[in-house]
Amino acid sequence: MKKKAIILFLFLVSVSVSAQEITGSWSGTLNVMGNKLPVVFHVSKTDSSYSTTMDSPAQNALGLPTSKTSFVENKLEIVATGLGIFYQGTLEGDSILGTFNQGGIPFPLVLKSTGKPVLNRPQEPQPPFPYKTEEVKFIHKKDSIELAGTLSVPDSAGTFPAVILIAGSGPHDRDETIFGHKPFLVIADHLTRKGFVVLRYDKRGTGRSTGYYPIATTQDLATDVAAAVEYLKAREEVDKSAIGLIGHSEGGVIAPMVASKNRDIKFIVLMAGMGERGIETIMEQNRMALELLNIEPENSDQSLKAIRQMLESLSEWKGTEADRVALRDQLSQLWEQYPILVKMKLKKDAFIRDQFNTIATPWYRQFLALDPAEYLKKVKCPVLAINGEKDTQVLAEKNLGAIKSALDKGRNYRYETKTYPGLNHLFQECETGRADEYGKIEQTLSLDVLSDITFWIRKQLNN
Repeated sequence: MKKKAIILFLFLVSVSVSAQEITGSWSGTLNVMGNKLPVVFHVSKTDSSYSTTMDSPAQNALGLPTSKTSFVENKLEIVATGLGIFYQGTLEGDSILGTFNQGGIPFPLVLKSTGKPVLNRPQEPQPPFPYKTEEVKFIHKKDSIELAGTLSVPDSAGTFPAVILIAGSGPHDRDETIFGHKPFLVIADHLTRKGFVVLRYDKRGTGRSTGYYPIATTQDLATDVAAAVEYLKAREEVDKSAIGLIGHSEGGVIAPMVASKNRDIKFIVLMAGMGERGIETIMEQNRMALELLNIEPENSDQSLKAIRQMLESLSEWKGTEADRVALRDQLSQLWEQYPILVKMKLKKDAFIRDQFNTIATPWYRQFLALDPAEYLKKVKCPVLAINGEKDTQVLAEKNLGAIKSALDKGRNYRYETKTYPGLNHLFQECETGRADEYGKIEQTLSLDVLSDITFWIRKQLNN
């Protein structure tokens, strides 16, 4: 599971400005209780539509996706649904003067134009492409949501096997943009060149898709994939008997959820997918986070015990005022356990507010109780489960072992698992595997992984 970004923003500018003047990068520095936090917005335009990504360099978070950007009547709005931040400003010369609001607390923020962002991403494909691409929309009828995406189709006659790409946790766009990388664009390009139709789409409430992401659960996102399957079955270019799913991280949990109920799915590929229950994945991530804070093992064990008790108590959460007060008290007690040097880095009020806003969401509480084995045991199609040996977010050995065990219990022996030495959660060649490396690495995705996925799918289609 990807670390969920804690940044939502609405950015409003009120002055006449041309598209050429507003597009590009805008940077400023927040002063949060004496801590300096640089923020960068990257605004771009395609045809008549705008899009924006955000960087928080101090947190090594680059290319964070947003859900909506509009520039109408001299006003610019940028929204990244569900992440908790609001910015409003006015363009004056080469600066935007405004206020950045998070969790109801306003901070002055002046943005300066810094030009176009420059990131070296050699694997990112550039047009013209040797295949056809089409902007598409499909409907989730039950929830009245319109999902927008890109369909890439080989430039030749006939029908083709098809793949739906399912992103990890967070309000991801169709390319699963993260830290300046576009892994789903790279995968779609590779597979389409190899003769596959590929559908990738913006999550509900993100990019050009409608809906409201903050209230969406993993189960809700699985129904979006089911709608994507029905859409592909109606496309004349698609071989209806050869539709598969490739899910990354949380998408590697969603793929079995869909395949366990839909016999139209020919195969699934789980890239860093979970095999353990959600709470175990969260606990492992907390353990590693405490290690990075250099907390002594005894203090770390005490904190982990408190975290588990807090998370387990959420199974009885009803959202009452008493529940909310109790959760804030637990977070306060957790902060008090941290050593003084950690407390200096994690200001108490901000810590409680940010953690509460994440933990109290429907997605988080449902994710804690999610057991991938429940769905894996019901999957009957072939499964490829892969992971990076240096993945620090979804540990390879534990989760691949749990996936294998669940498939065995379901008597589905048509599977392969593989651990890639030296690769991280994004399947990049890395040093430590930590998230702070993702944006620094130029490689988006290991070529060995791309080749192995393609070869394995071909083998399933030929059986």
